[in-house]
Formats: sequence, structure tokens, C-alpha cells
Amino acid sequence: MAIKEAPNIQTERLVLRPRADKDIPNMLKMFNNEEVREFLGINPPRDEHSMIEMVRNRTETKWTVALKDTDEFIGDVMIPQIAEGYLGEIGYRFMREHWGSGFAYEAVSAVMEHCKSTLNLKRLSATIDDKNMPSKKLIEKLGFTLVAVLPESHLHGRVADVAYYSLKL
Repeated sequence: MAIKEAPNIQTERLVLRPRADKDIPNMLKMFNNEEVREFLGINPPRDEHSMIEMVRNRTETKWTVALKDTDEFIGDVMIPQIAEGYLGEIGYRFMREHWGSGFAYEAVSAVMEHCKSTLNLKRLSATIDDKNMPSKKLIEKLGFTLVAVLPESHLHGRVADVAYYSLKL
């Protein structure tokens, strides 16, 4: 059975596409940046072997975010889980040098539209470390509503205060 891959999605400045081996050097750079790692799970990958596994673990809801002009990896967006064809949880990571440029907003907006129009999801959620103010600002700008802050909760293998957001599509 053929593995389903994420479809290409183009925006004004970006192309969202399946992960590729050529992304590995920038993936390593992103995952080894301490500012990026601060809000990730308990053991974010750091080594090339882990990056190869991530690239090979393609699904129809995991995208590399690349600059349209150069096809250079700058981050990723994913819907790691979909519940009952109704609810998806959105996640994203970007290289530190691309924070504040509007790329995350552009990429996540495009995936949100794909979730609504193609995947026919009805709702998206986001779980964010409550201390991650830039991510919380982004998700709120995208129209998500803060549902609850769960103190000392499970967040990708570690304990943190978790802000839980939701958006009806």
C-alpha cells in the first residue's frame, strides 16, 4: 500500500510540501537551537538518524515549510492526530532566524484552510506551553480561543502549564 504524503500547498511566499532528505541539515539546525527546543517535548531529536526517521515518517498531514524562491526548509506544520474525522490538533516549529517574519502565520493559515476544505475537519485544537508567549499570540491571531490553562499537565512527555486552544472551522 502506498504511503500517503502531504499535498503541496503554495502561499504567497512559501511552499508546504512533504519532508525530503534535503531538509535534514536545516532540521538539525532547528532542533539543536536551544530557543526552539525550550517549548518542545521532553527529548526533541538532535541527531541525523532522528531526522532521517522524521523524513521517512511521511503522512498526509505533515508538511515541510520551505521558502518558495529557494525551496529551503524553514520549519514544519503538522496535524499529528485526527479524532473521528472531526478534530485535529495543529502543531508547528520554525527555525529561530525566521521567527517574527509572518511565515508561521502564513503556513498555519494555509494548513487550516486545507483542514477545512479538503480534510473536512470541523474543529482544530492547539496545546501550547503557557510560557510560550509568541506561540500563544500567533494562535490567538489565527482566531483560536483559549479554553483552559491546565496546571502541571502532560505536554509531549514533560510537565508544564498547558494552554489549550480551540477553533471551530
